[in-house]
Amino acid sequence: MKDGNIMPAIILMSHGHLASQVKASAEMILGQSLPYPTVDMAPDDGIEGTMAKLDDCLATYQNQKRVTIIADLLGGTPCNTALLKASEDQRIRVVTGLNLGMILESTTLQDNDVLVSTLVSAGKTGITEPDTKSSVISDDDE
Repeated sequence: MKDGNIMPAIILMSHGHLASQVKASAEMILGQSLPYPTVDMAPDDGIEGTMAKLDDCLATYQNQKRVTIIADLLGGTPCNTALLKASEDQRIRVVTGLNLGMILESTTLQDNDVLVSTLVSAGKTGITEPDTKSSVISDDDE
């Protein structure tokens, strides 16, 4: 995360605790906390409960010109809830496929015009089958 930079307005949404745990993993790697609110959908939340949680998160960004929601799964309740809200609020953009690489990449960005395309690219780039013969394996996470 760049010092002194304002972080983009991002909300993480998922089934279960994936959103909060991906955020916690990113914070462990970065060594500092991230200001991204999370919506962890519980089994009994349904779309109404998930929408209420999303509304609470959106309240923290009421003065932002752009809000990006990163949901875990296209077609799942968290994503569908985000898409419903985006249809009512033009500030909201939705990206699916929540993963650690996307969250880490988001901390380097300030330009909301390239945020979504950069997140999508980071998500796709991180999905690969490494060549075990040429990969350097070490105890270092970096």
